[in-house]
Amino acid sequence: MSQQQQQVCPWCQMEITWDEELGPEPNCPHCYNELAEYRTVSIPLRKDGGIAFDEESNDDWNRYTRAAEQYLDAQEEVPECPQCQEYMVHAGEQIVSETAFAPKTPSPMFPPFLKAPFRLDMFVCPHCFTVHQRLSSKDKAALVRRLGEEQD
Repeated sequence: MSQQQQQVCPWCQMEITWDEELGPEPNCPHCYNELAEYRTVSIPLRKDGGIAFDEESNDDWNRYTRAAEQYLDAQEEVPECPQCQEYMVHAGEQIVSETAFAPKTPSPMFPPFLKAPFRLDMFVCPHCFTVHQRLSSKDKAALVRRLGEEQD
């Protein structure tokens, strides 16, 4: 058998032999863990046997993480980041003025879906720093009310 047809499960350390026609197994037949999603953590070591990173360099990150957790604890609503699924911090509101927004209408028969001025709630992921915006609660209610009245 060739080297490509054998694999060792990183979870249970059992040797897995593939069927040539079916190819590699997606799950270990012994422990049933996924083989493709196995993740490892590499910790570089110095020649003297110590860990190769300075723990004090993480102090800034640790302080930042604790501060971000305090912000999250103080929030009423904590959305998940669409990128990494960590919780996002409500960083503030962005006010969009009439000069900064040009509404689009699908045809002259329809009014603009959204009219300026309006506010966007801005969220920042403290983990991957993705920024996410959504219409503020007050402007959502105003949009629903306005479009409902225009349909009547």
